[in-house]
Amino acid sequence: MDKKLVHPKQDELDPAAKAFEALRDEVADLRRSINQLSQNIQLIPTQDYRRTLAEILRAQENMSGEIKELKSHPAINLTPEGFINKLEEIKDRVLEKERKRLREAEDTLRFNSKTIGHWIEQAREANRQNWWLVLVGCVGLLIGGLIIFILIRK
Repeated sequence: MDKKLVHPKQDELDPAAKAFEALRDEVADLRRSINQLSQNIQLIPTQDYRRTLAEILRAQENMSGEIKELKSHPAINLTPEGFINKLEEIKDRVLEKERKRLREAEDTLRFNSKTIGHWIEQAREANRQNWWLVLVGCVGLLIGGLIIFILIRK
């Protein structure tokens, strides 16, 4: 490529020819630089990025798995509205449990009240029966005493 070109003296040329000669020199310098660059590029040691890329890919897959795991975590999906709804559900369940316990306690108290009332009624009936027995016993004693008195008097 380096041909021996005859360069006329710069003073003898007109301005257009001078510009053309300057351009030719720059193009020649550019070609030499490109040739040297291509030779130097071949001398530059290239790195094998396959191992590094494999490590990056593994790290990315691990991160992808961790992100999926995080997305599946209930706390991530909890928005303020979701949190309020969850609290309302929990409140309703707790209230329903407490209402059930209250009904059970009410039923137990009602049953115990009826049982105690039945016992009191039995005790009252037994008390009445005792008074009747005392009364009948007194009447029997009076009648027996009267009969003995009549028999003794005769």
